[in-house]
Amino acid sequence: MKIIRNKEELEGTCYIEILPGRYLGQCWNDTSIFLTEEVFGFIEKSIESEYPTYDHYAFNEIQKEIWWRILGRLERVINLLEGHHKMNTLKEHIGFFFGCSKDEFIKDYENNIEKLRELINEFQTWIKERLKSQNYISVLGI
Repeated sequence: MKIIRNKEELEGTCYIEILPGRYLGQCWNDTSIFLTEEVFGFIEKSIESEYPTYDHYAFNEIQKEIWWRILGRLERVINLLEGHHKMNTLKEHIGFFFGCSKDEFIKDYENNIEKLRELINEFQTWIKERLKSQNYISVLGI
């Protein structure tokens, strides 16, 4: 469960790209970060909740003010994770992209809770840093 910062680490093309700024017709940008679909699924519900036209398979240019709302939702997810809530409560706030993702998460629940908390913190920090200089951050789907 990690954010990929170096596109040389990518194997294949099944990644979600988070691009500072608007989409300018090019994918696999050096300034982007990348997440596998499974890992991005944990964050995706927060984006969908605040950006109703979000499409997992499209290029989504999301404005700064919407990102601040998304970050607020992610902060609530972190609070739930820190409170060690039960899986049923977490499922309302995090997504499991593949059918087996939830089962794998549950197998090592405590460890995965901690990893997810760290992932979301890292994601929030990256987004906040980019919002200092960008009015948009794009989510480039599969």
